[in-house]
Amino acid sequence: MKRGMIIACLIGLVATVGARAADEPAAKPTESPRPMRGNMMDNLLFPRVLDELALTADQKTQYGVLEASFKKDAAKWQADNNYDPAKAREEMRAARDANDQAALKKLADQRKGLMDIRKGYIDKLRSSLTDDQKTKLDKALANGPGRGPRGGPNADSKPPAPPTPPPANN
Repeated sequence: MKRGMIIACLIGLVATVGARAADEPAAKPTESPRPMRGNMMDNLLFPRVLDELALTADQKTQYGVLEASFKKDAAKWQADNNYDPAKAREEMRAARDANDQAALKKLADQRKGLMDIRKGYIDKLRSSLTDDQKTKLDKALANGPGRGPRGGPNADSKPPAPPTPPPANN
């Protein structure tokens, strides 16, 4: 009799645990997206944007020349302006975490020259693109890195609804 009760309890326990596990969403493996972090000036465009543009062989060659020239000009600007990208990233992160709008504006103003250089090279690239590619480029630039098509979570959508609380066990 005891053995039967123990087995029945174990079966009930296993069924309960299994049912709870089935109700919880499975843990998603973390994606390993293409590198996007680091210095925004490492590349003229992020690899995801380049994938979206589907450049022809000639366009890829032109892009390679533009990107090499951009990197040279960006490095010169950084040296001339004593700009340390790693330090700037840390300051930007700290300002964002503190929601310090004045510091964020100051940091953006500090790198305005660098952003102007990048914009000039993107404009040069734009002249070699088709209308469809220009539209894709504009959309990617408007969305910002990691937030465009195939970007981070909820790219081009509303934020998810907050999770519903589990039912109260009375």
